[in-house]
Amino acid sequence: MKFDTLQQGISFYENYGRVFGFDTRLYSTKKRKSDGKISLEYCVCNKEGFREKLRLQSNCKKKRPITRLGCNARITLKLINDQHNFIIFSFHEGHTHPLTTPNSAHHTKQSKNLTLAHKKYIMDNSHANIGATKSYRLMKEHVGGYQNMAASVTDFKNFQRDIRKHIRGKDAHMLIENFKRKQEMCSSFFFKYEVDDKQHLIRVFWAYAIGRKNYASFGDVVSFDTTFSMNEYCMVFAPFTGVDNSKSCVTFAFALLYREDTESFVWLFEAFRDAMSACDPTYIITDHDPAMEIAIERVFDSSRTRHRLCMWHIMKKVPEKVGPTLAQNEDFMSEFCNCVWSKHTEPEEFDEVWNSILEKYDHMNNTWLEHMFQIQQDWIPSYYRNMPMSGVVRTTSSQRVKITSSGILQLLMSPFSNSG
Repeated sequence: MKFDTLQQGISFYENYGRVFGFDTRLYSTKKRKSDGKISLEYCVCNKEGFREKLRLQSNCKKKRPITRLGCNARITLKLINDQHNFIIFSFHEGHTHPLTTPNSAHHTKQSKNLTLAHKKYIMDNSHANIGATKSYRLMKEHVGGYQNMAASVTDFKNFQRDIRKHIRGKDAHMLIENFKRKQEMCSSFFFKYEVDDKQHLIRVFWAYAIGRKNYASFGDVVSFDTTFSMNEYCMVFAPFTGVDNSKSCVTFAFALLYREDTESFVWLFEAFRDAMSACDPTYIITDHDPAMEIAIERVFDSSRTRHRLCMWHIMKKVPEKVGPTLAQNEDFMSEFCNCVWSKHTEPEEFDEVWNSILEKYDHMNNTWLEHMFQIQQDWIPSYYRNMPMSGVVRTTSSQRVKITSSGILQLLMSPFSNSG
């Protein structure tokens, strides 16, 4: 049998192996000394030879399975003198192992190749925050089973890994360009960003048209939460959220911050005011962060905006601040929570109950509890129960938006038509 090129001969043996149920690989090549052209090409079964003993005895945690079984099946392609054609010089058909059956032929490496359709499917799903594994399972359902996939889940993961590697170092630029395109499509889309001396993105703020419209209607009470994080970029994800007239959580804007310092928060709150037409909220609820408190005082009008602290963050610190012994005391925790969370208690009654609990459990000299008592007007419901706060007393209410670090990419890179 004659082939016009060497690649045709190699492809012939690969197709032969695919039909009969075995994988192939290139084994060795010989070149002519006169002109350096390939004169002999050896294609063998993938199970040819044996694994080296040193590799078999290695102490690696994840040992690779033994795939070399000393199979002698092979084909030799030889260059015809004075021509560019190749012929089959030798052919050994016998195998030393069972061949793959037709029902499991899709497990062979020859049958696992990503096509353009696969790659397009992975890319489209990534815009919807669907990972490689889920994409593989979804496509399996579309094509009618694993035997029709022509690719493995590892192929899907590797392609997604290669895409991330390709855009590494360019992702910030891609994000900003994406925002610019959104703004061209809708002038109501607002974004602002800042880079450092090395042109690294250190903070970015954006608000969709629907978010700005929601703020105009329900922006009296704003919850600002920085408890989300992005490990890959070491940036904090901070959404601005609120509550509508049906007690459903609505989102006003989003931000990514590299640092949680006063300068970053001042920049962010100024960007928020610019996006919302300099209209300050009546109440803004945050966690107990000194840098955040300073920034709020600098940016927002104190006569218009009242700052409140998130009760959930404060109560989460109680076990740590009172010590392990008292934290495990169910009576203390029950009495303390009833004292703090009750909105029916008058301020004067709260002072008495608070002091009686600390005196009962000998914690009158606790520095942290003393400080929290001094700022009780900023977080105890008894002191602002008559204020119209829409029932928002903690920033964790923003978690109703169902935003997680795994969903941030969807918010950033999804098509504008799907972003609101």
